[in-house]
Amino acid sequence: MFKSSKTVNSAAALLFIVPLAYLIWGAMNSQLGANPVEKVIHVTGNWALNFVLIAITTRTLCSLPHMRRIGWLHQVAGWAAFFYATLHFLAYAVLEHALSIGEMLDDALRHRRIFAGALAYIGLAAAAVMALPVVSHAMGYARFRALHKVVYPAALCGVVHYVWLVKKDLRAPLIYAAAFAALAAYRAVMKFSRRPV
Repeated sequence: MFKSSKTVNSAAALLFIVPLAYLIWGAMNSQLGANPVEKVIHVTGNWALNFVLIAITTRTLCSLPHMRRIGWLHQVAGWAAFFYATLHFLAYAVLEHALSIGEMLDDALRHRRIFAGALAYIGLAAAAVMALPVVSHAMGYARFRALHKVVYPAALCGVVHYVWLVKKDLRAPLIYAAAFAALAAYRAVMKFSRRPV
């Protein structure tokens, strides 16, 4: 189990809310462009992916010598990823569709990216629930670790959601895809060589 001081955790949490502060500042100063709702949806979605990548990267780096001290960042980044994924979903459901179930279902039927995004969010939500101390203790650590790996297919679904969203310039989503693929490959190699990751 990784530990860090409350001061370090608080500093990291403050750093992770910078994207939200940017959105709030932009909304208050009319700096979110011609379509502020779309801007909020895109920014929160991108940061959800960023924090998932940070969480997976820090967890992977902890298998290297002298890197275990950054392990605490895995959990903090994971919660940040779930937080921004939730904001992403709420912006889509509330700001764009005014919580109209009919509109959202129609959108899902017309755009396959909605299904991929929904699967990604469900995976992150499941991981967040399993990360709660009361749940992880009840499940047992070994089973908790196995189930917690749901983050990886959730990340994959998030990347697919992004790829299907972008119509022309695929560079950004493909960078995410390459990063996640590299991390997954590294973990697979370490598992095959029987080194803990």
